[in-house]
Amino acid sequence: MTAEKHESDRLIEYLKHLQPLSDQVAARIKAETFKVSVRKNDILPCVDQLNGDYLFFVTKGLLRSYIVDEGKDITAWLTDEDHLIGSIRNPAMLKPTYEEKFQALEDSELLILPYRFIDALYEQFPETNILARKILAINYHISQERSVLSRIPSAEARYRQFKNGHPTMQHRVPLKYLASYLGIRIETLSRIRKKEKQEGKD
Repeated sequence: MTAEKHESDRLIEYLKHLQPLSDQVAARIKAETFKVSVRKNDILPCVDQLNGDYLFFVTKGLLRSYIVDEGKDITAWLTDEDHLIGSIRNPAMLKPTYEEKFQALEDSELLILPYRFIDALYEQFPETNILARKILAINYHISQERSVLSRIPSAEARYRQFKNGHPTMQHRVPLKYLASYLGIRIETLSRIRKKEKQEGKD
């Protein structure tokens, strides 16, 4: 007989891959995190209840973060399973220029990690500070890739770079959100994908 899996086991395995964790830390994660289910196209819940002080770990589904500038919806992040997404706190407590929102692009399941719990881990378990630095490095690398992607002048090269970095995600993201993320027109993206399909590359 196999032991019943806890809803946070996938998160714990992800973290253990980055840094060994004690049984006490794993137990705290199981006790303090909780799962929410979000239907496709819904804006993520729990934001108001948690006052924006949270992170999401995606166990199933696909999400985007976006901002609205002068009425224009701009996709900033695209995230699938086994990734963290959320509002990163500024140590200087500066108010962000834009309010970041999160939307499910598929029926999704997420674990919620309140920052109060994350802060408690840092204080009580020193190894979690090492883990935090590794997660920060991962997110910095992702941010660097997005920054480089936005500066590639060729729309085709931008799409190709996205495909290479996210081979399982390219056909899951609705066209309008992928075009927004890549900073190109929907018509341009459609033309690029049609061309690559004809050439057997897509």
